[in-house]
Amino acid sequence: MARSKSNVGGAGLVSTAVALAAANWSASSRVCVAFSGGSDSTVLLHALAAERAKNHHPWALAAHHVHHGLSPNADLWAAHCQALCAGLSVPFTTDLVTVDQHAGTGIEAAARDARMACLNRVNADVIVLAHHARDQAETLLLQLLRGSGPPGMAAMPMAADRYLRPLLGIVKTALLDYAQQHALGWIDDESNADNRFSRNRLRNTVWPALIDAFPAAETTLFRAAQHQADAAQLLDDLAAIDAVACVVDGSIRLASLNELTPARRANLLRFWLHSHNVKPPAADTLREWLKQLASVTAIQSIELRGGSHQGVIRVYRGHAHITDDGKFWQPCAWVGESSLELKCGDLTVGELSFTSGLQNGALRPRRAGETWTVRMRQEGDGVALSERSGHVALKNIFQQANLPPWLRNTWPLVLCDGEIACVASVATAKAFSAAPGESGLLCQWKPAWARPLRF
Repeated sequence: MARSKSNVGGAGLVSTAVALAAANWSASSRVCVAFSGGSDSTVLLHALAAERAKNHHPWALAAHHVHHGLSPNADLWAAHCQALCAGLSVPFTTDLVTVDQHAGTGIEAAARDARMACLNRVNADVIVLAHHARDQAETLLLQLLRGSGPPGMAAMPMAADRYLRPLLGIVKTALLDYAQQHALGWIDDESNADNRFSRNRLRNTVWPALIDAFPAAETTLFRAAQHQADAAQLLDDLAAIDAVACVVDGSIRLASLNELTPARRANLLRFWLHSHNVKPPAADTLREWLKQLASVTAIQSIELRGGSHQGVIRVYRGHAHITDDGKFWQPCAWVGESSLELKCGDLTVGELSFTSGLQNGALRPRRAGETWTVRMRQEGDGVALSERSGHVALKNIFQQANLPPWLRNTWPLVLCDGEIACVASVATAKAFSAAPGESGLLCQWKPAWARPLRF
C-alpha cells in the first residue's frame, strides 16, 4: 500500500474539476464513486468528500467497490476501502464477483464487464469514474493500434448516461500532487506490473519513452481524442441525414443505400446497427457485407452473420432488416384480456393487444360458449377472407401483407373453436369480422425484438 508525501503542485486542478461537476447536482442527487482503492479513485473520493464538506452540499455521496477475487490481496483491498470510507464518513458498499479467466475476450475485458455489470446495478443518480488525461491518452493509442476509426479513437466520453468522468481532462501528475498534499494512502495492484496485458505494456514500456521524447504527449493526445469525438459526431450527423432517404420503418432500402459513396454506405451501416443496439462487425466483415448488399437483386433473400454480431441482417424485397432468430412460444388461451404476453419459457417474445373500435378488420365480440386460443402457424393453415375466396393459404396472405419469411412461422394466429379467426395485425376471417357499424376488437402484434412493422 502506497502513501504520498506532501507536495502542493497541481492539486488545485483536481479540486476545481470536482467543484465544477458538483455544481450540476441537485439536493436530491445520489452520487456514487466507483472506488477501487487505487490512487486515482482515492483522490476522486477524497476530493468529492472535501468539496461536499467545504461547501455544505446537500447531495448524497457514497462509494462502491467491486471485489474481483483475482488477487490474493483482494480481501485486504476491500477492507482498506471500507476503512477509508469510514474515515471520510462516506457510505460504502461492495460486490464480490467471479471473473471468467478463460473468456475469449481476455481476462481484462471479462473483469471490466463484471465490474460494469455491478456498477449498472448501483442505486445512484450519478456514478463517478476516476479516469484522467493519461488514461484517455492510453486509450487513444490502444485504439489507434487496433486500427479503430473516429468512434474508437474518441476514447472515453466525459459523460454518458449516468456515468461521469470529472477528472478526464486532468493530467496524472495533478492527481499525484493532490494525493501528496493530503497524504493519502492507496492500493497498489500487483497486476499493473504484468506486461501480458496490452495496457500495462503500453503504460510500463512505451509510455515512459514517449513522454521522455514528447513531454506534452498526455495533453496533446487528450486533445486529439476530443477531435476524434467531434469527427465521430459529424459522421453520426451525416449518417442521420443519409438515413432519411435510406431507412424506412427501421429497415434499409438497398437501392437508396447503394446510391451513396462506399464510405457513406459503410458509415450508414454502422450507424444503423448501433441504432438497433447491435455491435458492428470487424472492418473486413463489414466490407464483405456491403459487397453482398450491393449485388443482391430485388427478389433475392439473403442472411448476413458475423463474429459477435447479435441478431441477423436479412434482406427481403430490396430491404435489409435487423432480425432475431425467431423464438417459438407456447400456445395459450385468450379469455378476453386487452393484452396478452406470449412467452418462450420465461422470455417474453411479444405482446398481443386487443383494442376496441370500429376499424375495418376488427374481430367481432366474443360469444358465450366459445373457446379462443392463440397459436403459431401449422401445415395447411388457411383463412376464409370472403365468402367467394374460400380458405386462402397463410403463405399467400403473408406475401400479400409483405411479411418477411423469417417472421411467418412464429406469427400469432387467434383461433375460435379451432378455426383461424385472425392473423394478428394482418387479416381477419370474414366469419369473425365485426359487422359494419359494430364495435369490435382490433388485434395487433408487437414483437419484443424487432421494431414494429407496418402493413
